[in-house]
Amino acid sequence: MSAIEFPAIEEARLPGGLAVAVARRKGVPLAAVRLLIRAGSALDPRGRQGLAHLVAQAVRRGTLRRSGERVDEEIEALGAELGDVVDEDATSFGLSAPAESLGELLAVLADVVTGPVFPGREVTRLRRREAASLEHDLDEPGVVADRAMLSAVYGTHPYAHPVEGRRRHLGAMGRGDAARFHARWYGPASTLLVMVGAVDTGHAIDLARRRLGGWRAATEEPPPLSAPAPPPRTVLVVDKPDLTQTQVRIATAGLPRRSPHYFPALVASTIFGGGFTSRLMEAIRVNRGLSYGARSRFAMSREAGFFFVSTFTKVATTSEIVEVALAEADRFCDSGPTDDELDRARRYLSGLFPLTLETHDQVAEKVCDMHLYGFGVDEVTGYRDRVQAVSAEDCRGVAQRHFPSGRGVIVAVGPAREIARPLERFGPVSVVPARRVL
Repeated sequence: MSAIEFPAIEEARLPGGLAVAVARRKGVPLAAVRLLIRAGSALDPRGRQGLAHLVAQAVRRGTLRRSGERVDEEIEALGAELGDVVDEDATSFGLSAPAESLGELLAVLADVVTGPVFPGREVTRLRRREAASLEHDLDEPGVVADRAMLSAVYGTHPYAHPVEGRRRHLGAMGRGDAARFHARWYGPASTLLVMVGAVDTGHAIDLARRRLGGWRAATEEPPPLSAPAPPPRTVLVVDKPDLTQTQVRIATAGLPRRSPHYFPALVASTIFGGGFTSRLMEAIRVNRGLSYGARSRFAMSREAGFFFVSTFTKVATTSEIVEVALAEADRFCDSGPTDDELDRARRYLSGLFPLTLETHDQVAEKVCDMHLYGFGVDEVTGYRDRVQAVSAEDCRGVAQRHFPSGRGVIVAVGPAREIARPLERFGPVSVVPARRVL
């Protein structure tokens, strides 16, 4: 198949260690900027889960040169919006604006990232806001299930807690915690600046050197993480007595994003539970009417990952939906996909992927992914060929290693009095109140 088009990337390394990547794209006269720092929630200190997330929000609330209000005003005046995203591996700041404003954009972004002062009043306000948000999550059974699944599948690994943290930890955080986290992990040696759009690459690198070339910080390198132990077959019931439907998650050890089995995993999961015509939807919704939806996905991070099935059903059919999902996993492991399923999945993925590279922001995000996860541009341009090369036996192999056939954790959020005993046939059952998950 034809190669995917991707702009040429010019790279540079600034004196302080900051990596810069610039991609020129014609067309819309905008520039997308991403600053990626390898400081994610896996670096949260013990008893301070959610700190990385709090720091990412707090850095823009006041710097050595600008108040938080002035940062907002300058960003708005440039027609931009400064966003932050924190995951387990990294923190990224992103914005886009007219290409002619790139210099001003970098000036504000550099100030926010390198010179925050963490005003105590602002840190307290953000901390309280996050705690209130987590309290609200108690009313969202799907969110409770996802949080419980993360802890159940990862155990004591640094990936085990939600990025937003836990309510009991947020109350203990203060300005000093935020400042220490920033001083320890926010530094040029672990940071990538990406600029994509209607820009001259040489000029963009010069602007980066002018705004960030003097950034010096003796920060630590993020420590290497070992792979977590595979979770044993257990059942976790999260008790919410008021529910009439049960949220169900079934999760097993997966693989990191840079795994050589990435493409077989992608195709296998698409066939099994990645769309409306998937195996899970056919078995659970069409054939038995147990739920309106069921899906599966490989969640992949830099050093580890997990595979999970997500669905919901009436309380009375909780055990049945788990049984059906596990039976479908067993069947896939035994026989793999049919030729028709494989062909449809490969065509679907090959057609969808170019749509993820249409905008400057999407291209910038992809460059960040390449840097963070350690794959080359050839994986992007050769995406279709790699998808088409996945065989039925490749899919069966990845399923046998990672699908929940005789292994993995089952998480059910619902009234424990009604669902715990029927689930005992799948493994040892433990019950926790929903509030403990937060």
